Amino acid sequence: MTVKKIKGNFGVLLTYLGRLYTTPANAIKEYISNALDEWIKQQDKDKANKTCEVIYHIEKTKITIEYNSPGMDAKEFEAALSRVADSMKRQLTVPQIGELGIGIFAFNQIGGVCTFYSKKAKDSPTIKVVLTSNSDEFQIETAIRRECRTSPGMTIVISHLNHDPTKPRSSLSPQLLQKFFAEKFDSYLRTGKLKVSIVFDGKLFEVKPIDMNLQKIGEAFAQVHLSKDWKKIFNCQFWFDPSAKSHISVRHTGVPIIEDLQNYPALGLEDSIYTSGFIKGYLDADYLIPLPARTSFEENDDWVSFLVELDKIRPSIEDEIELLRQNEDENKLTEVHKQAIEIAKAILNQEQFKDLVPLGGLSRTRAPIVNPGIGGKTGKKTGQRSTKKGTQPSLPGFRISYAEIPFEDGPFKHSRFLSGIVQVNSLNQDYLRFKSSSYNEKLEYAGLMIGKEAVANTDKSTSSDFFLEKLVSYIFQLKQLTSSKQVKRKIGKHVAK
Repeated sequence: MTVKKIKGNFGVLLTYLGRLYTTPANAIKEYISNALDEWIKQQDKDKANKTCEVIYHIEKTKITIEYNSPGMDAKEFEAALSRVADSMKRQLTVPQIGELGIGIFAFNQIGGVCTFYSKKAKDSPTIKVVLTSNSDEFQIETAIRRECRTSPGMTIVISHLNHDPTKPRSSLSPQLLQKFFAEKFDSYLRTGKLKVSIVFDGKLFEVKPIDMNLQKIGEAFAQVHLSKDWKKIFNCQFWFDPSAKSHISVRHTGVPIIEDLQNYPALGLEDSIYTSGFIKGYLDADYLIPLPARTSFEENDDWVSFLVELDKIRPSIEDEIELLRQNEDENKLTEVHKQAIEIAKAILNQEQFKDLVPLGGLSRTRAPIVNPGIGGKTGKKTGQRSTKKGTQPSLPGFRISYAEIPFEDGPFKHSRFLSGIVQVNSLNQDYLRFKSSSYNEKLEYAGLMIGKEAVANTDKSTSSDFFLEKLVSYIFQLKQLTSSKQVKRKIGKHVAK
């Protein structure tokens, strides 16, 4: 067998390495991560500033990033650039955000040249290092006097930009970065460990922690141990969002790796309460291993165990959310909507409709769920089936709500079922005709929409929804024609002929 060495253009490979980051914003945030890593190392030695401060200066032709965490000296730069994807950070005992040492090349997603001005200590010189896209070489020298930093830290200048960051819709606009950094580094901003500012067009944009005016939930699961390894723990922070517009992030050392669990195939959890939008939350699992550029985690045994434990606590989280939604819905629903739901529930619970997959809330009453918690006592395993009468499993689904809203795609559709809510299109012509009708007619319309969605919900291919829409339109046009005296006379004359 002949063994040969793989060859390639290392400069181009380094450029591709820097472009692993999905967006320019995702790439440029790496310099905050690097600043925090250096700050954490110094804090471990009781030498760090009280706060890690990072400032972005956005201009048409360049972006300048400054931070007060100690920079690297010439030897450290040369060591870092001589062992790409084999970072020295792995040997450290303090937790670090980055591990592979490829964040230094993240500039490739933004521009063609990156210049570092680095000062390690008060009495150290400022080192100047220049990296260029598609090159496996770097320039290193002592900075000239006008380029020198006055205090320890790092100044990074990205030039030869791929796009103009000053344009309103730029992915590097200050408003977008302000929101993006707030999401990414919430845990550090909230505790005062990090301060980030963006300077653009003479204006200062400070990155503030996200306002969290939501009700805390799931506090019994603030810390969850893995059943297979008790020493491994992940932390849960959950809030209830009645608007159903939130998501859950999975973080490593306080920084999200998976932005939204809904976009990740996670053994069925992508279709669970965790991705319903009703939970705003963070899952902190520092023992998991991020992939390069922190696009996801290694799908090893720890990752699978993590998902298993999440599924174990899911029923209790579901119950808590359901109770909060009931309280929220009671305050929002009109008497017509409440009665329509009750009537629909009574009809759809009849024998002829039992083959339908129930909408949330139209299922039979759920048995109370008791979560014993990890480490709770279990019965003796005998291998024999119990002869005692047990509780029959309840059908899936939560209690539904009802809302009348304008649909984004116009007036054609009557209704849809989304995140446990039967949403009725307030732009639809049939809805507008019933809007000023009598109580009973409004009740009839609402009940029909709930019934339509109950039937459509059974067909997961969604094809039946198209035909149901046609049938509903036909029903309302028929009602309109047959209720008109003029049409009745015309129909009568036609029959007489």
